[in-house]
Amino acid sequence: MKKDKFIWNYVIVNVSRTWERVRVTTENQEMPLDNIASVDAIIDISDTIYNGSIIQSFINATEIGREDYWIKNTIEGMSDWFIEAEAERIIRQDYL
Repeated sequence: MKKDKFIWNYVIVNVSRTWERVRVTTENQEMPLDNIASVDAIIDISDTIYNGSIIQSFINATEIGREDYWIKNTIEGMSDWFIEAEAERIIRQDYL
């Protein structure tokens, strides 16, 4: 499946920001993976979110279907909030 480059970049930036935000709140501000290994984790988390039903439905929605999409389909109500909430859930569940 070919990725929508704009949406993919948007997801990966928000996941990266979330990874760092979680890191600075951990004891000793350390994650279980070093900086190099964390790149693979961030990409894996981004893939999971990107390939999830919410993002895929947004990508495949018509222009009219995209109006108020995030309010109608997520608790968070905004794309970046949704991505960051999902990223934090995955990070805490699978990496901490």
